[in-house]
Amino acid sequence: MKRLPLFRSLIGAALLCAGAFTFCAAIAVQTQGQVAFANLYLVNTTSDAVVLGACQNGDSGCSLRDAIQTANAHPGPDGIFFDLPPGSVINLTTALPDITDSINISGPGADKLIVARSFGAVLFRIFNVTTTGTVNFSGLTLQYGFGINDGGGIQNASTGTVNVNKCTISHNGAINGGGVSNATTGRISLSNCLIENNTSELSNGNSSGGGIYNWSGTVTLTNCTLSSNTASSGGNSGVSSGGGIYNRGGTVTVTNCTLSSNTISSAGGDTGTPPANCYGGGVYNTGTLLISNSTIDHNGNAGADNQSLAEGGGIYNDGALEVTNSTIGANIAAQAAGIYNIGTAIVTNSTIANNSQGGGGGAFEPDPGGIENDATQSHIQVKSCIITGNEGNGDVSGGFTSGGFNFISIGDYSTGFTAATDQAGTFAAPLDPKLDFTLKDNGGPTWTFALLSGSPAIDKGTSNGLTGALITDQRGVGYKRTVNKSVANATGGDGTDIGAFELGAQIKAVSRKTHGSVGSFGVNLPLYGSKVGVECRTGGASGVHQVLLTFPNAVSVSDASVTPDPKAPGAAGTVSSFSGSGSKAVTVNLTGVSNAQTLLVNLLGVSDGTNTNDVSVPIGILFGDTNNNRSVTSNDVTLTQSKIAQAISTSTFREDVNLNGAINSTDVNLVQSKVGTKLP
Repeated sequence: MKRLPLFRSLIGAALLCAGAFTFCAAIAVQTQGQVAFANLYLVNTTSDAVVLGACQNGDSGCSLRDAIQTANAHPGPDGIFFDLPPGSVINLTTALPDITDSINISGPGADKLIVARSFGAVLFRIFNVTTTGTVNFSGLTLQYGFGINDGGGIQNASTGTVNVNKCTISHNGAINGGGVSNATTGRISLSNCLIENNTSELSNGNSSGGGIYNWSGTVTLTNCTLSSNTASSGGNSGVSSGGGIYNRGGTVTVTNCTLSSNTISSAGGDTGTPPANCYGGGVYNTGTLLISNSTIDHNGNAGADNQSLAEGGGIYNDGALEVTNSTIGANIAAQAAGIYNIGTAIVTNSTIANNSQGGGGGAFEPDPGGIENDATQSHIQVKSCIITGNEGNGDVSGGFTSGGFNFISIGDYSTGFTAATDQAGTFAAPLDPKLDFTLKDNGGPTWTFALLSGSPAIDKGTSNGLTGALITDQRGVGYKRTVNKSVANATGGDGTDIGAFELGAQIKAVSRKTHGSVGSFGVNLPLYGSKVGVECRTGGASGVHQVLLTFPNAVSVSDASVTPDPKAPGAAGTVSSFSGSGSKAVTVNLTGVSNAQTLLVNLLGVSDGTNTNDVSVPIGILFGDTNNNRSVTSNDVTLTQSKIAQAISTSTFREDVNLNGAINSTDVNLVQSKVGTKLP
């Protein structure tokens, strides 16, 4: 068993547990003899200086720089944890040592600790990984690094594995991979991360991958957001590619992610010179790109001047592309604002809508706003997709292979959408999809375009996609892929709606209470949108509430938690128990819930056997808010007074605020006592 240098006394162990719970959990495992752990180091200062022996001996003055140096010097995997006040910033004056051995760097949370290059310091990236082993980063914000060539925030410079979880990587820069670079054949996995406002930039040349650059390795993104990253170049022939992601020749897998407002820009050339090109506002791909259950929106050309030509506002593909159960919308480019394809592409059960031509291009001819298949050697297959409302020369152009069940509003400049189950319109007779063209939160981790009632896409698709059978729509766990409604199915179809969104597929949640001997009644708890279900009934002195979530299919749940409202002073609440894992209905019992807050009830690791997501339900707790307007006023008192002596029913149960099965003066007095309270 390896020595734990930090634990020089029981007092030291107690202090460490106070600073890092995960730290103590690891020790507990080791004590049980299940796993032999390596050295663990506790960073207890924001100083960038090295105090000889501080980390090795567990003394004060252990800096991040010292911890990395000490871990590198010790063979085998080590752990670095932090005991710092929330909101701490570690300002680096020079580059940290390369990480040459396997290390787990576990921060307290991205909102609690920033690791940044000091203003005025020479340019250097934050973390450079050179080990062939495994390095884990979690709970950190990385800022203001500049990697010169590759990776301003993190560079995986070797063939090892880098795992990044619950981190924010922002305002970093490099020529390639402003935020993250996988520089060789290594592997990077990012989950639950925010990658924003990073830049790949070169004043007179090419730049690639504002957010992420992958050379020839493997990058996996799950539940991540890439936002407002930029690839920018200048000069007469500068090329900028991949505002969000640049995949040069490896494999990038994107699941449950949002790529939004990433840009490609170029200063362009002088008048009369060849235009400076920009490719792939959201993603540029010449390798293998696999996208599922994700949204790619508002990406494209920044349009510095009319000498820049942008192709593929959402995606530029010159490799192998698969898009499944995803939304590509509101992107902008001179050519093919949604997807520009000169490679091999499969697009299935997705919605490509509301993309527009623009953002530079000068006198270039208008191209379709949705998908353009541009080269004779390229190939694209499309099945059960909605492509509509895209500005330009229609929604699609070029030759396509249809898998059937597609809805194309305007397809004049395309060929191939001739399957019996395809619906294709023309400029002269465009088809109306009856789609809500406002991209918004319709449930799930990513935003979608919702189908409206009466849409010709309803029940006219299939869940048997080009990449396999689908169980959920884009929104994931709890949103069934097929809800067969009272509309005739397309021939050979199964009642699935065309596109990424399934009308009528949703999780249902209620706050359930029993009213005396009358029975139980549930306050509906919407999972999305601006309207929050407000629980106005008493939880008793212990603040007891019960939330019931019903799923279309049976699900397993790994855990449950509560997030009290950070805007409400003294907000509190915990999960006392939960049940129903393995069934369609999951019950979460809460206790100690304080009044006048909006809390989140979280089911963690919810799996339907194929997909796994966390599911969160907002519930407003405001005792006495019987009219559900987020505040208790005299109107609530009057409403309760008006229902005295009425039978408890679905229209009166909110006024029985003390849950005794009757509405009387006691309820009126209770509501009166809460007048003036409101939700934050």
